[in-house]
Amino acid sequence: MSKSLKKKNHWTNKVHEAVVTRGKEGELGFELKGGAEIGQFPYFGEVKQGKGLIQSGKLAQDELLLEVNNMPVAGLTTRDVLAVIKHCKDPVRLKCVKQASVKADMVSTRLELWIEGRAEQMVIITPSEAQYKSS
Repeated sequence: MSKSLKKKNHWTNKVHEAVVTRGKEGELGFELKGGAEIGQFPYFGEVKQGKGLIQSGKLAQDELLLEVNNMPVAGLTTRDVLAVIKHCKDPVRLKCVKQASVKADMVSTRLELWIEGRAEQMVIITPSEAQYKSS
């Protein structure tokens, strides 16, 4: 690989690992959101202090969860990711990465505006109208 490609600010350079053990009640201390069932990567919701014990690294809200004990979880549903975590022995190694700075709300808002603008230009033909036009 060329040196210029190595120097680029690529997201894989920002992947970090956090090692977590379960608290007294068996909780790891974070909420899991997203998942394939809604077309998203799994990511951390609220990270609760004191519920789980972070041995090394750190967890932050809205970070993407990439791996659990070296098992890739991208493309899994939230329920499946939680099942993987449940069956892991302590300590649990989580590979995470901070999400891009573009907010999802901003992207969806811009997409909606673009669709609305395009919808005004589109002509919608119902199947019955198409039948008359093809004759």
